[in-house]
Amino acid sequence: MLKSATGVSGLDAVLCGGFPAGRTTVVAGAPGSGKTVLALQYLVAGATEHGEPGLMISFEESPSALQVNFRGMSLSLDDVVGKSVHIVDGRLPEDAIESGTFDLGGLIAVVSSLVVRLGIKRLALDGLDAVFSLGRNDANRRREILRVLSWLQESGVTALLTMKSDDGVSGVPERFGFTDFAADGVLQLRSTMVGELLRRTLRVVKLRGASFLAGDHPYTISTDGLKVLSLPIRTRIGQTKTLETRLSTGVERLDRMLEGGYRMGTTTLISGLPGTSKTTFGAKFLWAGCEAGERVLFVGFDEPAEQMIYDARSLGIELQSFKDSGLLCAESFAAGAAIGDEHSLAIEALIDAHRPTRVVIDPVSALIKSGGLDMAEVVTERLVVLFKARSITAIFTAVSESREGEIESTVMRVSAVADTWIHLSYAAQHGERNRTLTVVKARGTAHSNQMREVFLSNEGVALADVYSSGGNVLLGTARLRREQEMLIESEQDEEQRRVELRTLDEERATLSQNVAEFRRRLAQIDDHRAALVKRTAVRSNVRSADAAAVRLSRFGDPADILSGVAELER
Repeated sequence: MLKSATGVSGLDAVLCGGFPAGRTTVVAGAPGSGKTVLALQYLVAGATEHGEPGLMISFEESPSALQVNFRGMSLSLDDVVGKSVHIVDGRLPEDAIESGTFDLGGLIAVVSSLVVRLGIKRLALDGLDAVFSLGRNDANRRREILRVLSWLQESGVTALLTMKSDDGVSGVPERFGFTDFAADGVLQLRSTMVGELLRRTLRVVKLRGASFLAGDHPYTISTDGLKVLSLPIRTRIGQTKTLETRLSTGVERLDRMLEGGYRMGTTTLISGLPGTSKTTFGAKFLWAGCEAGERVLFVGFDEPAEQMIYDARSLGIELQSFKDSGLLCAESFAAGAAIGDEHSLAIEALIDAHRPTRVVIDPVSALIKSGGLDMAEVVTERLVVLFKARSITAIFTAVSESREGEIESTVMRVSAVADTWIHLSYAAQHGERNRTLTVVKARGTAHSNQMREVFLSNEGVALADVYSSGGNVLLGTARLRREQEMLIESEQDEEQRRVELRTLDEERATLSQNVAEFRRRLAQIDDHRAALVKRTAVRSNVRSADAAAVRLSRFGDPADILSGVAELER
């Protein structure tokens, strides 16, 4: 089926392209719900963007009043009215009364003539129910309405019929209850109070022969006209490789804990009690992006964005220069001043205008003031889908629900949809409160499970391994004191080792001297023994020679015989 683009931001996504072309759609809503705004936006968009002349028959306001009302909006009628958009006053005289049979034949003839003469492609009958306000005969009213619908179908124009709503399913008043059956499409504009705030939602009741997104879709009315919040059925990150790209957190130690930083196109929740440096970590993330030449966006609630920039400077995080250069866009809103849907649209408008790669929402938990916890969760999930669809890496800060800083508790369900969850907490010890950081989860990242101590100074943010001693975790002054004690003990141990080494060295030198003396004495003993052995052998030989000479002189046995006998005796 051919669709006729509405020109209303977000509505074409709900209608999967627009209103069915050449068919009739009923728009029912309470007073102030934006029926006329929707109809005029549709006509102006057709004339200015698609070259399709438009015609409105107004049964409740004069053409001049409509032009005056719209001069305060970006949707100006002055440039198109009387040229490509035509407004005809169809109001009944104030003193008009019903007389005889109610007949719209004359109205149909006039409108039909205008459609042909002006080449009208888009038609709006605004406040059609006012025409029948004087009618008393239900059968006659039914016949004339069906007559109008039949003519519209034959004319081939794409038509909108606006009328005041009822409390029924379709919103069409009971006296016109058959209209929603006869029309090709029915849109219902609803307004409900959420606390003290007004919330507007749009519902497509039917769209004959065409697809659409079911359910209630929030919308707002502002100087930019009517805008509808719609979520895509499918959420895609631009390219798979973005998930493999890491963006620095701005804190070197945290980058190492997360294998290089946050994954591009993912969302991170930083939770914690007030004062645990949630905003500071967000500011460091934005600073790292600006340093890399990226466009970044900061959205703060209930505190001026300028205060964040000023406070960050005291920690060595300079953001003002990036704001002046246009890399940083910083805006703030009063969370309780508008419904969460309006905040969502405002953030989306900032993203469209600034095109950031990094976004920080601080704190997202403030959205509870804009319609309650359910509203805050819906808006947060909608923003997560928006960021992923545009490959934006985002940080949400949120106040922890537990006053004791338990990491398992958060005030919102954003922890379930976030890809990474970092929890900041306090540790009260020895009269001090010291900050700690824990990575609760990080999808697709082999992250550190160690608690880190957070240090803030005028040089920036730093993390350190938590110090453990005797089974207790020590932080702050207690840690410093224990480290000093350990340093003193280490120095004492080192001195004791030096004394022991010196003593051993002296004893070794003494022993070495003794060994040298022993070796010299042993050598003397060996020389003396060798000399004795030699003298003994010489003397023995001399005695043997003397004995042999005696034997020979006395004619005794030869020496060799005597030696043989001696050998036998041995």
